[in-house]
Amino acid sequence: MLNSIIIKINKMQIQLINGTFNIAEAEELLTAIFKTKIAFYEKRIDIINESEEDIKHSEKKILQLEQTLRETIKKMKENGQTRTSLNAHIEVKHIPG
Repeated sequence: MLNSIIIKINKMQIQLINGTFNIAEAEELLTAIFKTKIAFYEKRIDIINESEEDIKHSEKKILQLEQTLRETIKKMKENGQTRTSLNAHIEVKHIPG
């Protein structure tokens, strides 16, 4: 759910998620977000002009994201929780130049 957008000079904050969800909903939401980020890095790997160093960096980020997602879901399910709270925001800053 998109709750708010706060705009300041040279900076914008977007409240992406702010709510309480059952574990299945939280897993679905987190998986969708992580898959989007993973797809971003996979696309970078497919670009012909990427250097080998950039490709390795993207591959490393994909592995980290996959591991973080697995661990997060595992912890939510291990604790016997039925509900969890998620809060995520994106901060966009203007970089001069």
